[in-house]
Amino acid sequence: GKLKRRMIFMPPGHAKSTYSSVHFPAYYLGVNPHNCIIGASHTQDLAERFSKKTRSIVQSSAYHELYGFGISQDSRAVAAWETERGGEFKAAGVGAGIAGRRSDVGLIDDPIRSREDAESELVRDRVWEWYLADFRTRLKPEGAIIIIQTRWSETDLAGRILPEKWSGESGEFDCRDGRHWRVLCIQAKCTRRDDPLGRSVGAYLWPEWFPVSHWTPMERDPTPAGRRS
Repeated sequence: GKLKRRMIFMPPGHAKSTYSSVHFPAYYLGVNPHNCIIGASHTQDLAERFSKKTRSIVQSSAYHELYGFGISQDSRAVAAWETERGGEFKAAGVGAGIAGRRSDVGLIDDPIRSREDAESELVRDRVWEWYLADFRTRLKPEGAIIIIQTRWSETDLAGRILPEKWSGESGEFDCRDGRHWRVLCIQAKCTRRDDPLGRSVGAYLWPEWFPVSHWTPMERDPTPAGRRS
């Protein structure tokens, strides 16, 4: 409840969505049983997939045993559901209208679907306009925003908020939106001596799952997106 702005940057396929968009909302509603979450992603379908997984946790017997409540019997839709204590979860695709909902936490997981979309200025502008006009306005006065994404472009959603001279470091920053953000940036291949995981320069993330050979073609890619994977 103390941290109001958080960004998490990780490469694709490293379980960031499992922890941030599935398990975290279930935990948050357990310890804040009357609060509301809006969980957004680049499409309504993906947002609802995360919502369904979170809902399954909340309606499990283990969750009920731990927190003392589960899903409301009157509200089990995938796109919007409530707990027995009045907590709410709303799934939203980027670009969709979310009027009528107010959130204590607004969570955005990968607002851009692919490199192709990331290379489109039109798509990037649409995401930014939706964030300003729809998503951010749904936040309660003391609400929090969490952005989890793979960085595909310098002018993606996170890039338009971060300080102009941000260069990949983790830490706390006064950003261009006038707010203080805490950033966690975990690179696929460590290039910094201040790596948040304490890796040495050149070390890869989760090599047991993604061997070095997985990244070799991307490192040969001359485009900015390839260099930033």
